[in-house]
Amino acid sequence: MFKINLPEKYIMDETSTSDGTQIKYYKDDYFYKINSMGGEDEAEYLASGILKFSSLDINEYVLYERGQVNSSNACRSKNFLKPTEDFFTFNHLHKNMSRVPMFEKTFEYKTLSKKIEYVVNFMKNATGLDVTDYLRNTFSTDSIILNEDRHFNNLGVIMKEDGTYRTAPIFDNGRSMFIGNFSIKDNLPISENIKRVSCKPFGFGHKKLVEYFGKGFELDKDKAIKWIEKEASDRFRDLLVYQIERY
Repeated sequence: MFKINLPEKYIMDETSTSDGTQIKYYKDDYFYKINSMGGEDEAEYLASGILKFSSLDINEYVLYERGQVNSSNACRSKNFLKPTEDFFTFNHLHKNMSRVPMFEKTFEYKTLSKKIEYVVNFMKNATGLDVTDYLRNTFSTDSIILNEDRHFNNLGVIMKEDGTYRTAPIFDNGRSMFIGNFSIKDNLPISENIKRVSCKPFGFGHKKLVEYFGKGFELDKDKAIKWIEKEASDRFRDLLVYQIERY
C-alpha cells in the first residue's frame, strides 16, 4: 500500500455530487482517487485483481493499488496512455459529433438490442472500431462486481499518433459491490440484495447485458476465490465469492 502527500496543485478534478465529493490527483504518471463514499479504494483493487485470473490480457484492464493520499483512503493507477495518444469517452465523441449526450440518444430506443446497435454502429463510424468485444468484456466484469456506474463516460477509446484508434482498458470500478447503494440491507441475503442493484448505461440489468453479449472471458474461479479470501475485507469477501461462483 502506498502513502503520499499531494498538494492542491496536483488536483485534476474535484467532483461534487449528492454522494459526496471525490478529489482526483495526477502526479508522476499516476492517477489518484480519494474515497468519497467509503470503500472505493478496496473495490477498485479487488475488481482489477480478479481480472488477473481471467483470460484478458494485462493491457485490457487497469490495475489499481490501495493506499492513502494526504492521510485519506485512496487508490491509484498508472496512466494507460502513451505520450502521443489521446483518450476519448464514448460520450465525448458523441457530443462532439451530434451535440447531444449519448445516453439521451439511446433513450430514444426502447429495446436493449436497438440501444446497443446504435452505440456499436456510432463507434464504428466515428473510430473504425468494432467495440463489441470491448463491451462484452466490460459488462462481464461489471456483472461480477455489480458495477452501478458504467455510464458512457466510463467507456472509452484511445486515438493513437497515426490517427487510428484502440479501445481503452477497463477502468473506474469504484461504484460496485454495493458501494453507494443505500437500498442494500444487511439483514437480507446476498441474492436478495443483488436485486436492488441498478445497471448503466442502457437501463437494463447486468444479467440482460451478459445474455445479450455472452460471457466475455474465462476466469480461473479457484485461484480468484483463493485470492479474494486472502485480500478482501469482510465487507466484500462473501459477495465476490458468491458472484465468482455464479460467473
